[in-house]
Amino acid sequence: MTPQQIVGLGVRLFSIWLVISGVPYLSTIPVALASQELSQEIISALLIGFFHLIFAALIWLFPMVVAHSLIPKTEFENCLKIRPDEMASVGVCLMGLWGISLAAPDLLSYLFQVYLNSGGESIWAALDARGRADVFFIVVELAIGLGLFFNAAKIARFITHKFDRSDS
Repeated sequence: MTPQQIVGLGVRLFSIWLVISGVPYLSTIPVALASQELSQEIISALLIGFFHLIFAALIWLFPMVVAHSLIPKTEFENCLKIRPDEMASVGVCLMGLWGISLAAPDLLSYLFQVYLNSGGESIWAALDARGRADVFFIVVELAIGLGLFFNAAKIARFITHKFDRSDS
């Protein structure tokens, strides 16, 4: 892989992260704002979420344009002897670990706080609709992290399918 292809791969990984970080602006944040009757802020949250998705799509489709603008082509053929799918597997696995490290403590803390305030009833019964939605979306974030972690090789093959050719 050339340095440009490595950066292009990183750009694709960043694109995935943008999608994951944009989802709350399209789901949980507008719901929370609606419960507070903040309609103008809902529009702002949705715009932020759509911006995440649009930017993620653009850099997903054109990672090498970004890579070549960041790392100009050199006179030498700087090839690193790392297979693109192996590098992508490592990156996806690390993204999964990062997602797990963010979501798991949130879920445990949230459920522990509900347990402390449940007064002897079940945790699920102690949650109102908003609390159940919070738990649901934290579980979704955790599932995404676990999915990235345990399916890193499959995702890496999908990400690197265009890097198999020489794009430098």
